[in-house]
Amino acid sequence: MPTTPDARLIPMLASVGAAIPAGPGWTFEPKYDGIRVIAHARSDAVSLVTRNGIDRAAQFPEIVQALRAAAARRRGRLVLDGEIVALAHGRPARFQALQARSLAPDAATASPRGPGTSTALMVFDLLADGTESLIGRPWTERRARLEQRLANRTTRALRLAESAPDGGRAMLARAHRDGWEGIMAKRMNARYRPGVRTDDWRKLKIEHRQEFVVGGYTDPRNSRLYFGALLLGYYERGTLQYAGNMGGGFTRAELKAMWDRLAPLARKTCPFASVPRPVARAAHWVRPRIVIEVKFNEWTTDGRLRQPTYVGTRDDKDATQVTRERERVL
Repeated sequence: MPTTPDARLIPMLASVGAAIPAGPGWTFEPKYDGIRVIAHARSDAVSLVTRNGIDRAAQFPEIVQALRAAAARRRGRLVLDGEIVALAHGRPARFQALQARSLAPDAATASPRGPGTSTALMVFDLLADGTESLIGRPWTERRARLEQRLANRTTRALRLAESAPDGGRAMLARAHRDGWEGIMAKRMNARYRPGVRTDDWRKLKIEHRQEFVVGGYTDPRNSRLYFGALLLGYYERGTLQYAGNMGGGFTRAELKAMWDRLAPLARKTCPFASVPRPVARAAHWVRPRIVIEVKFNEWTTDGRLRQPTYVGTRDDKDATQVTRERERVL
């Protein structure tokens, strides 16, 4: 009998889609706006492992408790793929609501952003059931087993993600209406391919948004504290390419939290492939370790971000893996 995947299992990744896939054989899911994790759950232990190998269980005790209870009722180990999201009025909220919770060193010091903020794990795949690995099985079989295992076992903190076979147009309309980031399209006969960015899964975005690496900052002006703008980039053929400056979208607490991250990373030389001319004299350089998520209007013809705004810090992403995504907004 196949054995379960181990704790180093890497999530399967999606390509960027240009349109709703034509023809039958596709299912569609909301693109949840949170922290992607592989959950390893037993009745006596739970880990919530991010794409860069960090266990986030300490920050989300309510999810851990729900997973332990589900594994105890199953009387065996469960390995699940899902997204940790903040909840607003009982429904999945945007990533910003997770910031204080996800950056706190432990649950005792976490201070969710906004009154009554709580979290849930939206589960969309089952990778192992007891000692049996399911990664070589088609999505249809994994989904059926997932629904069976979570039947009557979901809670406020542990939820089964919605999936709608052949329902792409209706779900995309809901995404526009309700302000989602986008939707996911998944080929129903596809097996799970750990660590592979595959066309079998496609993210269909309805807004310009992606991660960038911080390579420096400028000084604050007027009454602003800590720093003025962050200097952003992405990797291309192993070198950091400059993408523009961003200073908007921060709360005062977020400015302080970002400064605490920037200060220890100071360096004398520019980390970008070429020195950004508009800011060269005013720039302070840092080692490119910090990854942030940014929302913006568009790319300019010279490869710069137009009107970028801070969304959140992504300590679940490896800076060296941040590249410029294809921009296909539906």
